Amino acid sequence: MAPLARAIDGERLSSHIGQGLTLIAPDIGNSSPLMQGNFSLTRLRDGMTLHCTDIVHLHDMSTQFVIKEKCVKILLKLEGNADVKIGRQTLPLDAGEGPGAVPQGVVVSLNEPVTFSRNSRAGTHQRMVVLTLTPSWFEAAGIPQNLFRKDLAVFQWEPSLRAIAVAEQLIHPVNNEGPLQMLHQECLALELIVKALSLTLPEEPSQPSTLSAAAYQRVLRLQTLLDSGEADQLDMRGIARAMACNANTLQQQFREVCGQTIFDYLRKGRLQRAAHALQYDGVSVTRAAEIAGYSSQANFSTAFHRHFGSLPKHYRNKS
Repeated sequence: MAPLARAIDGERLSSHIGQGLTLIAPDIGNSSPLMQGNFSLTRLRDGMTLHCTDIVHLHDMSTQFVIKEKCVKILLKLEGNADVKIGRQTLPLDAGEGPGAVPQGVVVSLNEPVTFSRNSRAGTHQRMVVLTLTPSWFEAAGIPQNLFRKDLAVFQWEPSLRAIAVAEQLIHPVNNEGPLQMLHQECLALELIVKALSLTLPEEPSQPSTLSAAAYQRVLRLQTLLDSGEADQLDMRGIARAMACNANTLQQQFREVCGQTIFDYLRKGRLQRAAHALQYDGVSVTRAAEIAGYSSQANFSTAFHRHFGSLPKHYRNKS
């Protein structure tokens, strides 16, 4: 049985989320109800926190909160269309409402402090699960922390019917009392984590037997450099100098690990960044071409279509 819905005012919301929460609107005082429903914040183990929400907004509401810790957040929204942003980036979490709701999943990797903002409309219903994982959890689980390569990375994933059912059980546990309840919640949370990360976690390339450990680590460092955007303006000589390695040797080792040339990898990465900027940042096709390193918009459109199967102007309209 689901717990009885409760009125949630600004004071309770702040005590639940933390003192860093800023209520921008409405200006009705901390003791007036903002929403009706239930939410919970549970620390399942060191480095793993579960946040479940099932609420109806009573007012148009805008909030901000600074996320200071380095973490990965796994979000599964079952219902709701609040506008949610991390920094200036809108998260693709519009699930809709009622019987026609389409659950949406997102994995967000945060490597630097960033502002989380949320805008919602009065009368809207939100059901959502958020799992927060810190680097200590990844280390204890023996999972490579590939998601922490960038300051901010967003990966969208499509929740399966099983993932949706797991989220429902996390929001409304069948048995919400007893010493085994938290263990059961952790088991369900782990299942959701596996499903989300298996669809979003970047694969770590395997080390060829012919390559030394030092050479393999150098290739991984080069991948991080290429992914950061810091090598976008470098030629092969500049990249080799940055890696303190002969250019021909570096190219050979990179191809052995990654199965492609350094500049093929760089080109694909820049196209991915351009696609992300089109879909989530609303940049123009001209600006996206610049991000991808193309001076000709026609050449950019051809390369983009070849890589994604869609023209940039159509991709921009997906968000």
